[in-house]
Amino acid sequence: MSTSALDDTPEELLALAFAAIDHAVESLVATKGKELTTFVLMEYGDGRKLVRCRADTFEREAEIAREQLREAGAECLRYALVHDGYFTADQERSDAAIVQAWENDGQPGIQLAQRYGTTRRKLRLVCETVGHPAFAGEVDALA
Repeated sequence: MSTSALDDTPEELLALAFAAIDHAVESLVATKGKELTTFVLMEYGDGRKLVRCRADTFEREAEIAREQLREAGAECLRYALVHDGYFTADQERSDAAIVQAWENDGQPGIQLAQRYGTTRRKLRLVCETVGHPAFAGEVDALA
């Protein structure tokens, strides 16, 4: 897979990854950047399924998400795991929605990051994206 331009990434996987980013951004805007529950977005032949992975800790949310992906079955074409995290660009660390996405073929996947920030506007807290989604490298295939 080419890391510079994502040339080898199937369009369907990119579409799923960007749909996951869109959902993450909507969640962050709705909560004013205070909460992004880990979730998985799975794509089947007849549509997509979103599963939120709520738990008391981030680590447990990640475990639940990976369990969901392992249980997706062969009929699942591709899937994405989204969690709150950090991304460093131009030597500046920012809050970010991190998206890891895979085809359901046992191969490595891709990772994207959408930075976001909160600001005050007219006495209201507002959450907005910072820049465009960034390619953050390949991720290992799910075990």
